Amino acid sequence: MENSKEAADAGSFGTEAHFHGSVSKKELVEAARAAVISTADEIVRKRGILLGHVKLFISANGTLKLNMVDPTMGIDMDDKLNDPVVDGEIKYMAAAMGVSDDELENIMMNSLKIIDKAVKLNFKKHEHNHAHNVTFDGV
Repeated sequence: MENSKEAADAGSFGTEAHFHGSVSKKELVEAARAAVISTADEIVRKRGILLGHVKLFISANGTLKLNMVDPTMGIDMDDKLNDPVVDGEIKYMAAAMGVSDDELENIMMNSLKIIDKAVKLNFKKHEHNHAHNVTFDGV
């Protein structure tokens, strides 16, 4: 049987990161929204349209859920974060047609640099059986 993901010319990627310390809710929400928009815009730039979704979840002292399926409709947001945001975890995922897994990973990791400026992110690569502590130091 043919792989439906390959048949659809679809890519997907997801990553998790954690952060320690305190950041204002406004700064983190703005950075998270900018990361989602950046990812969607780059997919549209490469393929002309976003056929898929971009999702970002933050769990800390409260939660933030962002979801975009159509850039013209904006981001669906459920913001229950407290201010300031202290010590948390980010889950970031996307699936899109017309973009490879590797392209999507590069797009998303580049967009996460926006959040990394607000809070230092430490990443875990979920596609392996062991964790990698990856940061943007030296990038």
